[in-house]
Amino acid sequence: MMKLYTMNAPPNPRKVDLLLKVKELDINDIHNLQVINVDIAKNEQNSPEFLAVNPLGLLPVLVLDDGTVLNDSHAICEYLDIRLAGNGKQVMGSDPIQRAKITAMSRNAEFHVLYNMMLAFQHGHPSRASVGNQVPGMAEESINRVKKALPYFDKLLSSHKYLLGDRLTFADIVLYIGLDFGRVMKFNPKDASVVGEHVARFYAQMSERFGKK
Repeated sequence: MMKLYTMNAPPNPRKVDLLLKVKELDINDIHNLQVINVDIAKNEQNSPEFLAVNPLGLLPVLVLDDGTVLNDSHAICEYLDIRLAGNGKQVMGSDPIQRAKITAMSRNAEFHVLYNMMLAFQHGHPSRASVGNQVPGMAEESINRVKKALPYFDKLLSSHKYLLGDRLTFADIVLYIGLDFGRVMKFNPKDASVVGEHVARFYAQMSERFGKK
């Protein structure tokens, strides 16, 4: 049986959760998948038991039937996208060209939006002050990097519903999670004057479908 170590709040575990939702699968009701929730508020990711699974102490982690450990969210999503049929949709692409395009756009959304939002959180949120060294000004600089990149995504979304057309892909999941995570830093992804008209529309439609009720 596969084992998925996860938590539903942080951005990287959310990638897995939303990918499964697009495939119309309930993460807690998948044959041959045991979901193990790791409570980071209780520092369970640094417990000897979890560190024996992933010495990096990061989530999510997928342990395959043969004991293979996948400790990268993108790799986990790619594996589950192929292995689990669900509604038959391949969220990460069904041929080499599709997969290359989706991977490229996913990485753009990751590096320019999600990663910078996570940096802003790490260096600017009060809850992280006691965890590591916060660099003054890094949070503001990271948010500014996001704002600088958003016109690129806004232009793409001006001509179709999603980043790569009218079909939702993994790239849309990554961009949405990045925008949504920005709210913890008082970044408003619904404000068209900040994110752009089309990004705001995109965020609203994704939030309607995947936002926490």
